[in-house]
Amino acid sequence: MKKWIIFTVMAVMLAGCGSGGTKETSKSEKGTASASSTEQTTSAPEVSSSEKKIELKEVDFDVEGTPYKMKVIDSWEIIPDEELSFNAEDEDKVQGLMIYGFKKTDFESLAAFKDLIKNQFVSTEEIEIKEETVSETAYKTAHYEGYLYNFTGTYEGANVQMNFYFLETESDYALVNLIAFPSFYDKNGDLVTEMLNSFVAE
Repeated sequence: MKKWIIFTVMAVMLAGCGSGGTKETSKSEKGTASASSTEQTTSAPEVSSSEKKIELKEVDFDVEGTPYKMKVIDSWEIIPDEELSFNAEDEDKVQGLMIYGFKKTDFESLAAFKDLIKNQFVSTEEIEIKEETVSETAYKTAHYEGYLYNFTGTYEGANVQMNFYFLETESDYALVNLIAFPSFYDKNGDLVTEMLNSFVAE
């Protein structure tokens, strides 16, 4: 079974937040996933960065050999990871998205896949799960149905919300994991929905 590294990734992202360093990686160096920008902003002059709408780009990747595409935030850096089908993040803003999955023949059901992953989420010395934030609901995108499981974890005083979208596609059980500060979800609910609706097999 693939090693689930969500807590390690979260710790690394939070450790880098506030360090003042930025990664200057060109798009050609960001990994094998291809991306094309989708303009989401207006051309109004003198608009502060905090007021600008977030741009999305389309990326392509494979889940267990099946090609997929999805829109992600344009500023995120695509980072190759042999354990994941897709991995992107903005370390400075503590935002990230990871995707991986298994063939449907490898599990009895999507629920079985979900429960196996959920059982790996426990508080550690570095990251504490706030049990009162744990939630699980049915979830449906424009193309697939499944579950949304989420919770907030605390690392060195910082709260980070982790959303796990378990989706059943034609051939796979896929997990789309979005990590960000709680305020990101509050401000960008429609954007998150657009991203999840764009996840589809090609």
